[in-house]
Amino acid sequence: MKEFMFIYQGGDPDWMKNTSTEDMAAVMKCWEDWMTKLQEAEQLVTGGSPLHFEGKRVTTDMVVTDIAAAEFKELVSGYSIVRAASLEDAAELGKSCPIFQSPGVSLEIRPVVKMG
Repeated sequence: MKEFMFIYQGGDPDWMKNTSTEDMAAVMKCWEDWMTKLQEAEQLVTGGSPLHFEGKRVTTDMVVTDIAAAEFKELVSGYSIVRAASLEDAAELGKSCPIFQSPGVSLEIRPVVKMG
């Protein structure tokens, strides 16, 4: 099995402050159930973490810019690392991800390169 990073992009940056406690609990339950299913199938390396939409970007010429001004659909909102036999299998696994309960999101899947 190979490792793949699921990179969650987009979403509503105000979701946490605009979502009721009950709705937030329901969404988190979907994520918990999905992660448990992956773990039981020995496909979960790490559940990762959600990321704040704010941040800084440092370029090679040492210019620091604010990434919050970027289009929200392009901002990385979190990540997980999973195991799958191939990139195609990882993509199939990604189709069941709870991220798709939110509008305007995408899932980027990248193979993890083992160094050494």
